[in-house]
Amino acid sequence: MHTKRVVFRAIAGAALTATLAGGSTMVAAAADGGGLHAIAVPSASVATSEVLAFEASRPPTTTTVDDAATTVAGPGDGPATSQAHKDDHAWQAGPDHCEDWNLTVDYRERADRSTPEATAFDLVFTNVGSQPCSFDGWPGLVAEDADGATLTWALASGSTSTLAVLPPNGGQAVAEGTAALPSVSGCAEATSDRLRAYISSDGAGGGIVDDARIPVCTDGTWTLWLGPLAAVHGAPGEVAPPEEPEPLPAKCQDEQLSLEFVARPDLSVAGASGFELVFTNTTDTQCSIWGWPGLVVESADNTRIGSSWTVGDMGEPFVLANGDAAIVLGSAPDPAAWGCEAVTADHLRAYVTSDGAGPGVVGTAQIPVCADGSTVLEIGPFTAA
Repeated sequence: MHTKRVVFRAIAGAALTATLAGGSTMVAAAADGGGLHAIAVPSASVATSEVLAFEASRPPTTTTVDDAATTVAGPGDGPATSQAHKDDHAWQAGPDHCEDWNLTVDYRERADRSTPEATAFDLVFTNVGSQPCSFDGWPGLVAEDADGATLTWALASGSTSTLAVLPPNGGQAVAEGTAALPSVSGCAEATSDRLRAYISSDGAGGGIVDDARIPVCTDGTWTLWLGPLAAVHGAPGEVAPPEEPEPLPAKCQDEQLSLEFVARPDLSVAGASGFELVFTNTTDTQCSIWGWPGLVVESADNTRIGSSWTVGDMGEPFVLANGDAAIVLGSAPDPAAWGCEAVTADHLRAYVTSDGAGPGVVGTAQIPVCADGSTVLEIGPFTAA
């Protein structure tokens, strides 16, 4: 079964992730025990996705990364000269690249951005030197235990960065981060003692440390993400207050939604058939939706005969009013391509309610799957119809 998953992902994953606006492949613990806890975590290539200490702060090369979700959080992936930079007097002055020893870092939780599934935070970098310095890109970031051992790395979020100039004696810049709760994905977990951020090129500065007790996965499941560094505008040493976010309605519940399976031959590739799932709010109550559904394949007697993993970038929450729909694109491996005995599924069951606490949303889907239960569908995130 493991071999089928790997081979299928190599063939079908590239086609689906390309359709999903260039998002990187994201591996999910396919809905465990009945599909109740499907959680997606990014899994880009080793060459481009791990935020390793020695990847930090490479010399500037380009301002836009083509693949948004596989941006390496190695800071210093800077831009080519643009007209905006030419007009920027700070850029013309050419401040030196910020170094670890120029800066302090302050970990700050952000309850306004946090969800039941993830803790949001800011890393506030302060220039304590007497000269301005600049930085363009993603800080390297690792979570460590009390002995300084690495528990996990962060992955980069966001596709572009801009040059941040930190004035001397208190100038600041902020990187926004997210830590998914290990309890949601069911991984082996530990609580960090501190975070170590790397700004100096090639991680040569030793990093900048601040205390931060964050639950993280220790089994290779990535739960930590960090965005690019952005300058804070205002007086040196002053962090501008965050803008009040638009209030969102409660997350959509399974009982509010209907599910329709639609074949998508245009998404099909050799050995895998494309499809889309249409989730429609059938109630008069608005609700918010984001991320991925937990998805399982079932027979007519509700026996689970297939699971799923996820690809793509989570995206921002959006609102479904009555009659509004959210789309999930996916692909299903052809049993004939894998040499397994085929049976026909009766329906799909998608779990949208947090932690899979709801009954699921059922949609008829008579698709061929492997009789041994090894079929793994590949699905993208919710997008507005």
